[in-house]
Amino acid sequence: MNNIKNIVSESIKKGDTIGLIAPSSPLSPGLLESSIAYFEKEGFKIRIGKNIQKADLFSAGTDEERAEDIMTFFKDSEVSVLMTTNGGACSIRTLPLLDYEIIRNNPKPIIGYSDATALQLGVYCKTGMRSFTGFNCSDIKQMNVDHLISTTLNKCLEKENYSIKGGKKVNVGTVTAPLVGGNLMCLLNLMGTPYQPDFENKILFFEEVGVEPYIIEGMFSQLYVSGIFEKAAGVIIGTFSDCVAKHFPDQGGTIDDVINFWCRRIKVPCIKDFPYGHIDSRCVLPLGQMSTLDATNGKLDIHFDK
Repeated sequence: MNNIKNIVSESIKKGDTIGLIAPSSPLSPGLLESSIAYFEKEGFKIRIGKNIQKADLFSAGTDEERAEDIMTFFKDSEVSVLMTTNGGACSIRTLPLLDYEIIRNNPKPIIGYSDATALQLGVYCKTGMRSFTGFNCSDIKQMNVDHLISTTLNKCLEKENYSIKGGKKVNVGTVTAPLVGGNLMCLLNLMGTPYQPDFENKILFFEEVGVEPYIIEGMFSQLYVSGIFEKAAGVIIGTFSDCVAKHFPDQGGTIDDVINFWCRRIKVPCIKDFPYGHIDSRCVLPLGQMSTLDATNGKLDIHFDK
């Protein structure tokens, strides 16, 4: 994101309009209906992408259809925020089809996580627009959302400073810098593309789910040999859910072994086991927002006033 200034949307309040998009995998049965009911109960207006219920192999419609829904809502002056329905795969394929000049001139946060990481980071790279990672519509359970998710999401929507106390100390120190990260595989998929964000002097955070330890080792190795660990001002390692050895259980170590091995090579302020990832209770984080990592005390402060 060289020479691109961060752009910020207005705070989101009840009565505003949410644009529902499915940039990744097709919707599960009932997800759209429960999402509409929940957000209307919370006092928001809803607009639905016209292609949202389509399916094309692993994606919710063709690349062109999903990109069309995204751009429709960026162009719509009545829509305040884009909300992803679910994760899965394929949001990365929408990136070449987006109009970044329109997005830059109409900044609106994209809310999502998991596969939405590719879309959020790609847009951030091209425009500097901030998004919120850690929630999508699949987190709505019986018309309710986990307390930590809803609390931190509301802080992001209202642009209020907040703090998260969690994670275990790896390297002591305190650093203030923008947050950049998300799902690790989606982040690495952007490497070497025009949509790779700048990690220099950023607080890097990441998580993963359902990937074997030996593959995770390769992913950490890529961060290392690419110099990203050296460029980053700080590192937050989130949760690695269901990352167990299934095909090669007798080779190598556990996911904890892999993370601990790489923690010894990270030299900047760092914490691990931070409550962000594919877990029931997680925090929502604002991509691109100035934040302070106090690794000594396992604390992350989000500064919307900076």
